[in-house]
Amino acid sequence: MASTKFNVPLYPTWDDHVVYLFSRPFWIDDSDPEAVGRHWISQMHDYSPSAPKHLHLDLSSLESVQYNIVTIYQHLRSRSMPITKNSNHFWPKEALETMRLWANQGFRKSAEDSFKHQEVIPEVKDSKMQLRIRKDVLLLSEEEIQVYREKLDDILEVRSLNSPWQELGLLHAEWCLHYQEAFVFWHRAYLKYVEELTDFPIPYWNGFSAESSDPSSSDAGIPSIFLDEFYIHSSGEKRKNPLKYAFSLNGTNKSGTSPYVERYQELIDGRSNPKWSEKVGMFALYHRQIANALSQKEFSLQQGHGYPWGNIPDFSENQPDSLYPTSARQYFDGLFEQVHDNYHGWIGPDMVRCFISPAKKVLTLSRLITPILPSTLYSLVIMRNMDRIAEIYLRTGRGRHFSSNFPLRPFVDNASALAYDEPREYRYTTLGDMAKPTQAMRYLYGSPKSPDFLLISEELRSAAASTGGTAVSMLPEKNINGLKPESEIGIYRPGHTPYVVFSGISCLQETYVIDIFVSQACSLEPVTKNGDYIGRVTRLGMGKGRGEKSGIRNPQRCQKTPITRILDATDFAEDLHQKGIIQIVTELHTGRRVDESEWRKMPGFEGKIMWLSKGVN
Repeated sequence: MASTKFNVPLYPTWDDHVVYLFSRPFWIDDSDPEAVGRHWISQMHDYSPSAPKHLHLDLSSLESVQYNIVTIYQHLRSRSMPITKNSNHFWPKEALETMRLWANQGFRKSAEDSFKHQEVIPEVKDSKMQLRIRKDVLLLSEEEIQVYREKLDDILEVRSLNSPWQELGLLHAEWCLHYQEAFVFWHRAYLKYVEELTDFPIPYWNGFSAESSDPSSSDAGIPSIFLDEFYIHSSGEKRKNPLKYAFSLNGTNKSGTSPYVERYQELIDGRSNPKWSEKVGMFALYHRQIANALSQKEFSLQQGHGYPWGNIPDFSENQPDSLYPTSARQYFDGLFEQVHDNYHGWIGPDMVRCFISPAKKVLTLSRLITPILPSTLYSLVIMRNMDRIAEIYLRTGRGRHFSSNFPLRPFVDNASALAYDEPREYRYTTLGDMAKPTQAMRYLYGSPKSPDFLLISEELRSAAASTGGTAVSMLPEKNINGLKPESEIGIYRPGHTPYVVFSGISCLQETYVIDIFVSQACSLEPVTKNGDYIGRVTRLGMGKGRGEKSGIRNPQRCQKTPITRILDATDFAEDLHQKGIIQIVTELHTGRRVDESEWRKMPGFEGKIMWLSKGVN
């Protein structure tokens, strides 16, 4: 194995140094350096033009390298060369500096040659980039927490009705994109815009850390900065903590009990509430869902302009396995959005509509949820963490394909401004703009306080199967309601996997939680320790929007073609082929258990079991 230690020689020569950068690269430590060098040299021989002679690039020839030194250096430093999927093969700065010095000292062949100093390649002067660092909220200093709170108070005015905070809520409520390829990227643009307003990097709350699902950990539950009642503003005034007290839309929360975003009481009470441990334990389920999403090879079905997100043939109980599993099991964003919905539903009734929060600067669809957990602000920190995880996924796979030109309305100028009624589509920030590495958008994520549940270096395919869902578009199927009852759909066969399928899903005004259990379950508690609990689907409501008493504001943003949500029930195969399922539907903002006769009339609420071949791609 080659040594990666290398001191830049003060007076490099071709014979002693530069030739070996091409023929025996010292930094290659995961394969044979000489074999890699031979490959580079042969490839340039094969792909260089045969004439004129000076354009035929021979990396083993001093004369050829000297003649083409500037373009060779530029391609190597920009990493357009070598063409490789292994980032360890790119030239390190020590190798590049050796080449630069050699050129500027006159391309000496040996130590006996004289120097001919000239600036062929200028000294590297990297442009300085001002990057915002989004830190783990648990690692914020007291000074950073103070600045954050004052930004929420003084700039977003989270306790005022006619405020940027209220406008942010409506922006999300009326324009956000869900259940489609643009989901991750629209929300990335949204969060970036919030940071432009506040000139402050919104922190993230790592609900994906292994510690976050452990009730015995100090990291579990809502971070304390979202629970404090008051803080002292720099003006000397004692104020309510904006991370806890942020107005809902129009100053009325979902339950009508307060002007502020509402969280579940057990999250406010913490460990003193007997329900708190079970609530925290739900994160173990979410962790498995995220791990399963990260294991998918492809990001999404590509999004066209004016066409359904995914054009998948109709399915029925006799639908060929080869048509459905591709969409059900191989896309990151559908699986990822489902666990995103679950996180928001975990917080409280206001949180569940779309989501916006002071801490995260993301508002619930029709309610601004407060700073972090209340609904709005807590939503923002959750959204930040989802963006962090999505970035990990996006950067670990080269050559991902996106509908790059799809406009993310109403964001313009790389999501630094808004244009609500701009008819010139080319002005809008695009999906491709937001698919770039975060550094291109001037922000980075700091390391989490506690390690993630699944480290990126681990083999993702070993992750536990998720009970989260993926969303796919299905054309209307006239016999969809004619599917047989769960217990009659398919017979268990070796090599087949059970899925709970919810078809015909479309936009709703209110938010509901659907918990799925094995039929004849001993307990209907939706907690991970319940061995009969399959999983949860959260149906986020889109809210009424700007003053409407009914209907959904700006319904054009909703996916026109109904989608299908899938829950992987692999671990329950034996029970399901004998017993079937039970589902409990709860209206989130009231906590009301919805009667079966009611939810069966609602689109996309009835789960059905389908057995699909494990081997089908």
